[in-house]
Amino acid sequence: MAKLDRTRIFEAALRIIERDGAHALTMRAVADELDVTPMALYRHVADKQALVALVVDSVIAEQVLPDPTGDWREDLLRMTSAMREVSLRHPAVSQLRRGHEIWTSPVLLPLTERWMSLWVQSGLPLEEALRAGVMTSMAVTGFIEQELHIGRMERPDEPSLAGSPNARAAFASKRDGAADFEVVIRSLIDGVHDRLAAGTPPDDG
Repeated sequence: MAKLDRTRIFEAALRIIERDGAHALTMRAVADELDVTPMALYRHVADKQALVALVVDSVIAEQVLPDPTGDWREDLLRMTSAMREVSLRHPAVSQLRRGHEIWTSPVLLPLTERWMSLWVQSGLPLEEALRAGVMTSMAVTGFIEQELHIGRMERPDEPSLAGSPNARAAFASKRDGAADFEVVIRSLIDGVHDRLAAGTPPDDG
């Protein structure tokens, strides 16, 4: 049997939540998956919260920061696209993180710093740039979480849609999720920037 380490623990935990759902993740479930005792896990992760943090950290670390293009808008879009790809690849991890309110600073801080730095490059005053960074980060996260939620929902049946032709057409249409995401994010970035810039007094210098 391979030596027990944090990588094997993460891989076992990920198998469990992607197979059985985020609610199924427990120290005992991971121990059973690895055919070890729960006590063996405690040598590598302190408790359930640390186990959740290990899973979330490891998945977020898959999000490779794209190389800068020199265009702050394009770089923001590329970051959000990478975030969406990781979230769609591991939807149960998003549920896990929300359920346990994990803040994984060692992994998230470089992403947060990059995001805020790009908004600082936008030309907005520092306070407004940071405000834009926070608002757009929240909006992007909400969009991705809603996309995951909708993906789990069942389509309404035909009798329910009988009196709603536009809703029926919307449900029947074929969507390009990545293209729709790009439209929304570009609109969000441009709209927030333009709105805050319009409220900024001109530079007399």
